[in-house]
Amino acid sequence: MNNKLFNYFILLFTLVAPIAQANTEADQIDLYKSNKFALGVGAAIVKFNTAVKFTDKTRINFNSIFIDAEGTLDLPEVSSVTTFYGAWNINPKHSIGFSFFNVNRESSIINIDQNLEDVRIIGNVTISDTTDFYDFHYGYTLFNDERSKIKFHAGVYGLDLKYVFEAEGEITTDGVTESGSIYEEAKVFAPLPLIGLDFWYSFTSKWGINTRVAFVAGSYEDVSATVLQTAINAQYRFTDHVGLVFGLAYFDADIEIDEDVRKKTIAYGYDGGYIGMHFIF
Repeated sequence: MNNKLFNYFILLFTLVAPIAQANTEADQIDLYKSNKFALGVGAAIVKFNTAVKFTDKTRINFNSIFIDAEGTLDLPEVSSVTTFYGAWNINPKHSIGFSFFNVNRESSIINIDQNLEDVRIIGNVTISDTTDFYDFHYGYTLFNDERSKIKFHAGVYGLDLKYVFEAEGEITTDGVTESGSIYEEAKVFAPLPLIGLDFWYSFTSKWGINTRVAFVAGSYEDVSATVLQTAINAQYRFTDHVGLVFGLAYFDADIEIDEDVRKKTIAYGYDGGYIGMHFIF
């Protein structure tokens, strides 16, 4: 994870530093100087790396099912993520923004023979991931000139996790094999605190670059989580009201759901490229 983040910031520094040195008052330009509102939609092609562990707390030996979703159960490793976002610039210092992205993946395997930690399954399995993430935040501009902007943001991050595992066939637990089924799910919605920084730099009246880092950490009822989300993107303005955005995205989350009889631990991450359109007015 650290190597990927380091590479992203090295790329940003390489692009921005030479231009910043050449900056003069005569050529300073703010790409979206007079705009109050922005709405956008985008799609990312990303590579997932997820794992989930279900632990039965009612057993003395804590029997567990560990699932490497992409490696063991063929959940699609490369998939698309749809994103919607928007912003309202109240004034030069204050703003409100939101974002939403959705994941929809499913895999079914017939006649599997697999050990999932403490449980062996011979039969059919299905796993699905239909997770939604919400972000609503307030932004405060720390620095702003005609070409550059740094903004702090704080708000609420909504984690709407929907991870379901089903198996049917010969189930072996503690050396005993029986015909039966298993149904395990990690379904929860948790609003968690979010903080982050946005860095913006305008090259010309049409081109700019933006880097965002957001961090989420907290707990809500039975759920605790830490999330790191970063993105670096280039933006191009076709007209006064239409723009293009494309770049790289990185997401990493560690989630724990500690219920009375079950403990569920999820590692959820992806990285890849994305492209989108935004409309400004």
